[in-house]
Parts: sequence; C-alpha cells; structure tokens
Amino acid sequence: MSAAGFEIAFRPAAGVRALRWAMLGLGLAGMLLAATIAGGHEKGWYLLGFGALLLWVGWRHGRLGLAWGVLRVGGDGQAQWRDQHEDSFGPVEPERWAAGERLIWIRLRSAGGRREVLLARNDASDENWRRLASWLTWLRRGRPAA
Repeated sequence: MSAAGFEIAFRPAAGVRALRWAMLGLGLAGMLLAATIAGGHEKGWYLLGFGALLLWVGWRHGRLGLAWGVLRVGGDGQAQWRDQHEDSFGPVEPERWAAGERLIWIRLRSAGGRREVLLARNDASDENWRRLASWLTWLRRGRPAA
C-alpha cells in the first residue's frame, strides 16, 4: 500500500457473532412454539422442520451475512473489497455509513450485490481508524446533501 492508501481487515467482533447466534436461537424457539401450539399434530412438526430449514438456508446463503474480508482504499479514494475466501480485490462503492466514536458501519455496493461491514474502535489501529474516518468524511463532502 502507498502512504496515501490503507487496508483494514474486517472480522465481526465476538459480540456481533453472539448476537447472530441469539437471533438464530430466537427463530428456532419461535418455530418450536408454533409446533407446540399446533398440538403436536403432524403439520406442527412439519412447520418446525421447514422453519429450521429456512433459518439454515438464510444463515448459510443470506446476502447480508457477516462480512469477513479486507477493505482497501487507494490514494485516489477508490475502495476495493476482498472476501475472506477470495484471492483478488473487487471495486466497491460505499452507499451509506455511520461513524461514531467507538463504531463505524458501512454499506458497500459492488457488482455482486451489497455488503455491510462493522468495525469497532478496538479492532483497528489508531492510524487505520483515523484514515477510515477521514475517508468517510471526505466522501461526505463530495456528495450532495440527502
């Protein structure tokens, strides 16, 4: 990377991963409740099985899953993303973002769809945190007000 560009590795924090597991558990509990209310009839157990299957498919193949990868921003301000299991970077454009004191959230758009990334303050070095916040501020100045 050049002195003007930077790279940040995004890895969902333990709290975010725990929240995702809790949501899966809540979905399974809801399906179990529906099966119980059905009185154990055959349709109730089908509902439980179908619901568990849908939760698994959504978990495994959902478009807005947890983002694991690397964001690269060049000296010209152009962003690229590389998924954890890919070898090359692809161009992305930040659609929306929110930068707070301890957390930065970015929605990236690419040819393959959208991805949302979340970075906690303690997951980045001071230098990378400043560069990312500065880049987002620079992007905001170059866009018309919403």
